[in-house]
Amino acid sequence: MKCLELAIPPLPSLLTVGRAVWALGSRHQTRSFDAYDLILVKKGAMYMREDDTEYVIQDGQLLLLEPGRTHSGTQACSEPTAVYWVHFRHPEPLRRMEAEDIPWSAVLPQGQDSDEHPAEQTMYLPKFGDAPFHLLQPLLDRMVELHRGFAVEQSLKLQVLFCDLLELLQADLGRRPGSRSAALARETVSYLQRSWNEPFRSEELEEALHFQFDHITRCLKKYTGMTPLQYVQHLRISQAMVLLEQTSLTVQEVAEQVGIPSASFFGRLFRDRTGISPGQYRQRRQSHL
Repeated sequence: MKCLELAIPPLPSLLTVGRAVWALGSRHQTRSFDAYDLILVKKGAMYMREDDTEYVIQDGQLLLLEPGRTHSGTQACSEPTAVYWVHFRHPEPLRRMEAEDIPWSAVLPQGQDSDEHPAEQTMYLPKFGDAPFHLLQPLLDRMVELHRGFAVEQSLKLQVLFCDLLELLQADLGRRPGSRSAALARETVSYLQRSWNEPFRSEELEEALHFQFDHITRCLKKYTGMTPLQYVQHLRISQAMVLLEQTSLTVQEVAEQVGIPSASFFGRLFRDRTGISPGQYRQRRQSHL
């Protein structure tokens, strides 16, 4: 399935939501506006064009029209067609890609209480294809109900429900069969998250996942940018940061707790990750408390 990669924050902002039954012979108007138009067909079919690409949105399918493009109906509905639509504002997609290539295992920066700006993140929405209507319809109906009786007390709730809708659409992408390399990357991440504080042995990783270590490494690096050992070190340093902030353990004891017996090696890894020593990190973090 084709999908769109969107930068967040900020989150997309809902403009309007609605539902209707298009009568036989109805046809979508031609227009271009600076918003996304999510069309979901519950029953019947809509015939659409976005710039030069034509789509037939059938029962249980959706199409996400993009801002700045020309949208038009290519032909009239041949039967009564029940549709929902959701309009929202957001910058143009970072890229268009296959759902199987979404880097679900990519590591994101962890926020700190001294941060003044959020880290760059991404979200994913389907472009065109089947939709999980059994999950979406109750949420869409509630959104339509709130929108019809719109008042101040509903505005935040409606935006929250809209975010729930986006999360359901993204989660559905994650449940779809992906590439073998993506699946192996996710299995590798799951295994490493369970065993990060144990001695790292490539042979045990091979035995657990039933693939050669070189192949595991290529797949994991494709989706996270890290080798298995680098990923383990990332997890260890992340936990060490928590221990330095929240406990009085010595640096040596912290190193041992996260599976790195050598304090000097731990110090080098920590500095490579954060730019400062463990002691400096503890001093800075505790001064912010």
